[in-house]
Amino acid sequence: MASKPDLTRTELLKKLGIRPFAVLIHDQSKEWLIEHFKLGATDYPVNVSRLMRNIIWQMRSRIDAKEKEPFKELVRSFWYAYIKPTLARADSLVHETDQYDQLVATLVKMVKDKAVMDYKDIGFRDDNQANRKAGLNANVILFAEKVGHWGFLSEMIDKYQISTIALGGQPSVLNVEYFVDDLKATGIDVRRSFFLFSIVDYDTSGWIIRDAFIDDLKRYGIKNIQNTDLINPDILTPEEIQLSRYPLSDAEDMEKKNTTWLKQIRQMRYQNQKYMDPETGRKGRRVIYGLEAEAVFTARLAKKIDELVPQLLGKNERLLVIYRMEELNQAIKDLMVKKLT
Repeated sequence: MASKPDLTRTELLKKLGIRPFAVLIHDQSKEWLIEHFKLGATDYPVNVSRLMRNIIWQMRSRIDAKEKEPFKELVRSFWYAYIKPTLARADSLVHETDQYDQLVATLVKMVKDKAVMDYKDIGFRDDNQANRKAGLNANVILFAEKVGHWGFLSEMIDKYQISTIALGGQPSVLNVEYFVDDLKATGIDVRRSFFLFSIVDYDTSGWIIRDAFIDDLKRYGIKNIQNTDLINPDILTPEEIQLSRYPLSDAEDMEKKNTTWLKQIRQMRYQNQKYMDPETGRKGRRVIYGLEAEAVFTARLAKKIDELVPQLLGKNERLLVIYRMEELNQAIKDLMVKKLT
């Protein structure tokens, strides 16, 4: 059977319940909001998701038509300026549900799932902007799950002029969109091979974060990706592993995820441990262990990067020379200014 053609943006907007309004939605009265957004409402006077989608799209349309300057604020500021007051006016603002998270999820749906817009269409600021940088060797990316590794990532920028990003937990689609824009601004062809080096926890959650980041990169056109996990048992001695490992949660909702993760691991020399109850002496269910990224000192990570990264930079050696010359020229200029003053 032939596959159905992709929907046009107009068709997608219609499916999302988005339509043009001649007036500013966020300025309207309670009665107007209920009249126009009661369709599909259940727990509140208005359909909250539909209302959010229409306010977002109206803002995007006004900016696109040059009727309004780009927002240039955080998504949270958008919540406080436009969404929260409108929900309050429509008697649909509640505290039992995190409606700010609902706004974030709505944006992700419109940007990533339905692809009817980009974050930059509105001009949102990235609250994680300080923790990313595109280097001259833009196609070599060192990324970390936690912002605490940014200092180490900065050292690697200075040393190799590679691209780096600290995700701060689960990657934000907005953050990745702007990061890829930064990469493109270097002139890199996103169709070439990209070499990723990850610093994420060696456990279920860490790998979910890693895979989400890679999936988001692919969504923005970076398809040819080779990833190397820097946090793994091979980077520690058996004695260090015994001291650093920790048991993963055996909660019911994590058991399936942990089992799936375990199947993905090639090196399982310390994973398949049988639990021995100290009181009964009986063997129980298998205990699955993980490693925190912080359990591996950055000196060890640096040594591994020194082994792996230089061989990827050969074609860009000229760029490194240019960068060093620019640094030297700037240092000479700074010295001359100091001498003259």
